Amino acid sequence: MKNTFPATDSLKELQDYIWQMNIERGFSQEAPSEKLLMVMEEVGELAKAIRQHIGMKFSDTTKKAELEEELADVQILLLGLASLTQVDMFEAVRAKEAKNNLRIWK
Repeated sequence: MKNTFPATDSLKELQDYIWQMNIERGFSQEAPSEKLLMVMEEVGELAKAIRQHIGMKFSDTTKKAELEEELADVQILLLGLASLTQVDMFEAVRAKEAKNNLRIWK
């Protein structure tokens, strides 16, 4: 069964969709350490894309598209890792922000 991309911007629905894609594409059995290495690889590619943007305007759509793709790759892998380790990212971010809001920021 082919899943369709969520019609809403719900993080929970996106995480569920990404996990289904991990299952369909054969990535659901990877160890968390393997997923983390993939995240790190994509973060490196994201760093390269951002470095190319330093001093450049976002009107260069080719460069912006590359940045968007690398950000998406990182998000996809993080959501897959979260599902693999049974972490609800919406709840994790909500809880972390509640904790952050109690901190005193300089």
